Amino acid sequence: MRLLLLILLAASAGAQSVEFYTIKEGVLQERLRLAHPKNPERYQRLKTLFSQSGCAGDSLREQKVGGSKEPNLICGLPGSGDRPRKIIVGAHFDAVGGDGIIDNWSGAVLLPSLYEFAGRAKPRHDFEFIGFAAEEKGLYGSKTYVKSIPKDERSRIAAVIIIDSIGLTSTKCWVNGSTKELVQDAFKVAQALKLDFRGVNVEGVGTTDSQPFKDNHIPVLCLHSVTQETWNVINGSRDVWSAVSWKDYYDTHRLISALIRYLDQTLP
Repeated sequence: MRLLLLILLAASAGAQSVEFYTIKEGVLQERLRLAHPKNPERYQRLKTLFSQSGCAGDSLREQKVGGSKEPNLICGLPGSGDRPRKIIVGAHFDAVGGDGIIDNWSGAVLLPSLYEFAGRAKPRHDFEFIGFAAEEKGLYGSKTYVKSIPKDERSRIAAVIIIDSIGLTSTKCWVNGSTKELVQDAFKVAQALKLDFRGVNVEGVGTTDSQPFKDNHIPVLCLHSVTQETWNVINGSRDVWSAVSWKDYYDTHRLISALIRYLDQTLP
């Protein structure tokens, strides 16, 4: 792991420094190559990675999902602030084509390290890192999770970041499926890192786990890498290691790591 220093220019508060961790490239490549075509094995491998990152015992809970043999995997991390809110980072781990390396092992495999990094940083806010089950069947995992949130707790959720199908191209955002303020935050961090970040809407061809949060008026940001030219890679036999644009994938990892730290520091 490496520690990087990011300087952000915030219009309302002047210059602000944000420290964040990144995974060594070789380690992340090894984890990305753990993608497996069978969902039960993907679930077990993700659970193992969570355990290796320190999420075990009371920190890890499994949430039963109707219509799925695999549960949601939820890693909780308490905040140290006086009045902590909650930040959720989620990615589905199930797949339906090829090795499912882009859709969506690319997103799920980041969760254990992001959990570990957040813990090292001693966050202000509470965090939950969630591997959603059965997204490909109809968003079953994320719908189950959202339905389980008590209504009086929903207002405590400050931000949800959904990661789905990254690594095909530079980081994209489903603008229509995201909350405006969170899109602006992500753009600000991308600018500071000098990374390409663009909006590409996907509702014409599909949806993802951000939808149940958006439908329930919970602040959400959906990150992906799909374009019209690359859409046919996912959910099919072409979703294998050779489809990964490594530089774009690693840059997206850097962006997400920095964004999580930025949100923890700046969200009220």
